[in-house]
Amino acid sequence: MNMKTVYLNKFMSSVVAELEMNGQYGTAHVCGSVLRSVMAFDGEGLPVSGITPLWLKAYEGYLLHKGGKGLAWNTVSTYMRMLQAVYNRAVVRKLAAFIPHQFRDVFTGRKADHRRVLERDDMQKLLLDREPDITSPGMAWARACLELMFRFHGMPFVDLAHLRKSDLKDGYLTLRRRKTGMPLSARVDGRAMQLLERYRNRDDTSPYLLCFLDGNLEGMAAYRDYQRILRLLNSRLRALALWKKVQGKVTSYSARHTWATVGRYCHIPIEVISEGLGHASVTTTEGYMKGFGNSRMDRANKVIMNYIFKGLSNAVDKW
Repeated sequence: MNMKTVYLNKFMSSVVAELEMNGQYGTAHVCGSVLRSVMAFDGEGLPVSGITPLWLKAYEGYLLHKGGKGLAWNTVSTYMRMLQAVYNRAVVRKLAAFIPHQFRDVFTGRKADHRRVLERDDMQKLLLDREPDITSPGMAWARACLELMFRFHGMPFVDLAHLRKSDLKDGYLTLRRRKTGMPLSARVDGRAMQLLERYRNRDDTSPYLLCFLDGNLEGMAAYRDYQRILRLLNSRLRALALWKKVQGKVTSYSARHTWATVGRYCHIPIEVISEGLGHASVTTTEGYMKGFGNSRMDRANKVIMNYIFKGLSNAVDKW
């Protein structure tokens, strides 16, 4: 069967447009990044049928080394999985022939990234000292975000920023993760409530609990507004780490990875940690395992908070 030659750059551009039209702005952003990378590697003349195992291996090498600015393995995996999704679309639309195990020889998995985990001493430097030692309101805000994400089971910043006023009820935050749709429930302790009050959205017309995002924006404009505040947070977290002489890399992911690692260190069952993080993989066990409920999750979170703020002896023994 003869297939019309379809060039990868044009097809990926159409996929980006489709994703944006469907409101999948994050996925469209990643697809656009991969498109620019592919064009830098192989120009505009590559047909979709040119995505062969040999080409993929060469592209992987490009991403890992100088041409691709030395991307991390997990980022390379993200790029490859996006290319795989694009290729699958092309196959479904009969624009490319199906090749079994097309992506078998390139990395599409996930490697543990320990650089995102902060040591206990570093977390204490960042969180235990209170605001009077910081003259910058921006750094104080970044520290508040880091502490809230940590107190809320390592909540991703995308979920923190998009918290709605209706999510807070009877001392709990109850929501679904924006990335996976998995349910999350986190108790709001006294310290967390202080921080929520400090940055509470005072605009009655906005649906958002916190004053981070413009509640009047929709679609692509809302996505760009979130990306703006995310970049601002990471910039101020870097400044905070420098100010506090923290050697580890501090980003919006630090609270999440550190919460999970501390939980494991304090002997909290992996199933509880997974549910606390709202990982989509928990769905594979829902059919034969009950949820742990707020009581056990609250206890797990208290153990982790005690480890950071009070010491190991008050954490492990009480789980």
